[in-house]
Amino acid sequence: MLDGITLEPTNFDISLWINHPKLKFNVLTSVETGELIGSQKAYYNGLEFTIEPKGKVKIKGSIHKYYNNGLHNGDRFTFDNFINAVSQLSEFGVVPEQTILRGFEIGLNLDTSKSKIDTKTFLDSILYCRGVKHSDMEISGKAGYGYRFKTTNTTYKFYDKMEQACLQSEMLRIETKFTKMRAVENYGILTLSDLLNKEKLSRLIKDKYLKFIDETIFFEWDQIKTPRKLPAKYKSIFKDLRNPDWWIKDDRCRKERNKNKKLLETLINKYAKRNIKTILKDLILLELQAFSRTKKGDRYTEFENLQSWDESNSKNATKKKTDTPCIVWCDSTDQREVKKEKRYCEVCGKEITEQRIGSKYCSNNRKCRDKAYNLKVSEKRKSKRLNQEKEIIKIIKEVGNELKLIRTTNPKRKVNKEKAQRKTSIIVSINGRRKYFHGLAARFFIQEFEKKTIINNTDKKVSA
Repeated sequence: MLDGITLEPTNFDISLWINHPKLKFNVLTSVETGELIGSQKAYYNGLEFTIEPKGKVKIKGSIHKYYNNGLHNGDRFTFDNFINAVSQLSEFGVVPEQTILRGFEIGLNLDTSKSKIDTKTFLDSILYCRGVKHSDMEISGKAGYGYRFKTTNTTYKFYDKMEQACLQSEMLRIETKFTKMRAVENYGILTLSDLLNKEKLSRLIKDKYLKFIDETIFFEWDQIKTPRKLPAKYKSIFKDLRNPDWWIKDDRCRKERNKNKKLLETLINKYAKRNIKTILKDLILLELQAFSRTKKGDRYTEFENLQSWDESNSKNATKKKTDTPCIVWCDSTDQREVKKEKRYCEVCGKEITEQRIGSKYCSNNRKCRDKAYNLKVSEKRKSKRLNQEKEIIKIIKEVGNELKLIRTTNPKRKVNKEKAQRKTSIIVSINGRRKYFHGLAARFFIQEFEKKTIINNTDKKVSA
């Protein structure tokens, strides 16, 4: 749960680090005078140890990776693991009560390999988070693996942990990073020892992590592609609700925004086959249970109040409660460069090589995806119309002489907006069975029938 962290030990003896066998410091020096320039830095098991020129010391990095001997941070990191990692820092002179927090992050690695929905679907479904526009996350200089929402004091992240940590199983990472400590000052969290306080940490998780997930708006596009099934009064507003740009540009008050959010979630629950947010919350609940589990058994202990966050009891998630370790096939510090075959959007031709494998369209506000869908619908309608026209020509050709046009609406009459319009209809009786044609098909029938009538009349005059 706890991962990236920035610590500032106080009342500290620098010689403990300088003489420590596991720390090898590097520092820039002047070629002319040999004078030290800047801070001294050493790296050990995912942590960066810094000694500044004025004597201040800092520790920055992933305490999760430190617990795993610097290999990775892609598995489950429980509260007991965190306590163990903090105790290991004592060999570097870290005393929790005398170590000031300058920043930290809390997050969960969610195993989506056994879930009903994969990681990419989760990422594509994010419409709105904290009123800020998202920025793409980069992994090894390549974008398209997740989204970052940066506010004044906090940064929220959703990204593909499998790509970032080189794992063999699907993993979604959801993270809250406190870049400024004033974001948590109301919780009395000032030193490293405060993170070891279960009551303070439990309040922080519920208010700063779970609450932001509740407020984030998710919409799975494929579940409600068109507003046709929706009530007429919601069709217009629905087109705005599913547009991520509409939420950012909207200047409504918080109350009005929450009202629109509840409306969208109500429509999703009623007209979509599944609610992606419910599945996500169930996965989070399973991980929270594992995070707060003690060595004595499968219980929440002091984190019991986290259980009240969601009352679905994990019915929508298929993942089991087993503590299965993730298999790491490469060190995240040594990313492999794989030559990818270039791929292009099937609609606009834009290169989408950096997007997830399987992507057919560029992720530009869904415009290309909408256009492709409309083209498919248009092709289906065109194919259906051509089949009807072939059938009509065949009917007129085979039994056209026996056909008589008795009565139909006039397709060329002027349209009166004040009166209801009657659409053109044709009824053909063939071998005692009636065949109906309406609208465009009926008008085509009339045109072909009139053509044949004119040709027959001409032939009669010529023969006479």
